[in-house]
Amino acid sequence: MKIKIFLLIVLSLLSSWRFFRPGYASMQDDIQVFRLQQFDQCLRDGQVPCRYIADGGLGYGYPLYNFYSPLPYAISESFHLLGFSYIDSIKITFIIPAFLRTFGMYLLATAFFGSFGGFLAAALYALAPYQAVNSLVRGAIGETWALALLPLVFWSLYQHKVKLSVLFLSCLLLSHNLTLIYAIPLLVVFSILTKKFKYLFRTLLWSGALCAFFLIPAFFEKNFTTVNTMTQGYFNFIIHFATLKELFISNFWGYSASMWGPIDGLSFNIGLFQWLIPILVFVLYTFKRKLKHRLIVTSFFLIGLFAIFLTHNKSTFIWNSLPFMAYFQFPWRFLGLSIFCFSFIGGRLIKLVKHNLKLPLIIGLITIILFINYPNFREDIWYGALTDNQKLNGSELIRQSGAGLKDYWPKYSQNFPDSYAPSSPIVLEGDVDFVKYYKNSHFSEAYLSVSSPTAIFNLPIVYFPEWELVVDGIKSDYTIEPDLGLIQIKLNQGEHHLQLSFVETPLRTFSNLFSLFALASFIILIIREKRS
Repeated sequence: MKIKIFLLIVLSLLSSWRFFRPGYASMQDDIQVFRLQQFDQCLRDGQVPCRYIADGGLGYGYPLYNFYSPLPYAISESFHLLGFSYIDSIKITFIIPAFLRTFGMYLLATAFFGSFGGFLAAALYALAPYQAVNSLVRGAIGETWALALLPLVFWSLYQHKVKLSVLFLSCLLLSHNLTLIYAIPLLVVFSILTKKFKYLFRTLLWSGALCAFFLIPAFFEKNFTTVNTMTQGYFNFIIHFATLKELFISNFWGYSASMWGPIDGLSFNIGLFQWLIPILVFVLYTFKRKLKHRLIVTSFFLIGLFAIFLTHNKSTFIWNSLPFMAYFQFPWRFLGLSIFCFSFIGGRLIKLVKHNLKLPLIIGLITIILFINYPNFREDIWYGALTDNQKLNGSELIRQSGAGLKDYWPKYSQNFPDSYAPSSPIVLEGDVDFVKYYKNSHFSEAYLSVSSPTAIFNLPIVYFPEWELVVDGIKSDYTIEPDLGLIQIKLNQGEHHLQLSFVETPLRTFSNLFSLFALASFIILIIREKRS
């Protein structure tokens, strides 16, 4: 057992060791440190759960965590609270999934194909090129976590470990919304084939209830935002199909963007052995009739093949017929589903050879997989001396603050901001002296003096349901200015004390209470089971 754990640790380290160094990697989604800092500010401000961030949207704030899966940042925050820097906390949050996906796939495949099969499946999955694309090219922390949790969800379900499956599926639900869209149908197929559907049903109910605080508002309040921009222009799925050459043949490795046409700036390669071994297993199953797990192997192979089909432009008719698919933006995201299915059934190969050939075969295959895939697990540029202070100030702060602004910008404006927000309110009419102005992630306060008969000013805060205004101790109305959707206030002459608070809508309050009730019930259930 000790040697097995040691080998799995080595395999995990091979795909993550570059994050152990001082500094930080270049990546396409280079906004993770900023988003963690904003999540940290949320908690320190007492906004739990975190929904609205103060400095996103070019400093005007916006409801990022009402829609964007929060778990990876919550995990990063736990390390930051232990004393790690923001940068190191994010790096740790990229390291952990490398271990989860390796051990998770080993456990899942071992349950079906034995420990040798588990090792092969773990190597195929952990070292698939798409894993390197997610962590070291794109920096897609949510998708990295989702793919790491996927085998653990299937393993715990298969082993009747309902409490663990609830935990892992809940974590998946809070890691990456899009992975969930294909994970649920695959879980249904898996549970039917393995006769575990009643366990899946319980798992889905508990996980959905525990995550209601996020899932319900994210679904029902998305229409309050410009979320539709996520499927327009560059993010239109029609631009981002992969070619057969990119999927199966090309050894190209790059750090640029996905582009229109057959030439892209990053790799969409499935991995030579990641597709070759599953095909070999499927062929052997075709000619050998009396083999165990025929339905599982055949189904996962066909689903993996279908996932690859969805990355190619021949599947356009499917994308056009299912409008929700547009939110995937990049069809090649289905590589995650394909490498999961293919890696899992790839472990079956070891069971199909004679006993005396198993050890040399597993050693040989993993060695070749390492030789082919390991060089991909490297960053483009490593900034060895980068600190939190450098990452979260000046032009770097402004760049990260504006990234992804259009995804969840409240729809109460005609335009998007193109420069960073001012540090104090913007006076439009009258004479106003702001003696004190303060703003955090869910509260703003001002002491001011109006010397003109009336005054109108905008707070540098974009409106999203629900900001509540209190002026001189009395709940007051405000307007939403049409250009950027900022909160606009009109006051009469005199001294005033203004307080603006971000409060939960009835829907969000219900969702929070529902999740709290589910959590309390789940804990009580665990305690009772242990006592019995």
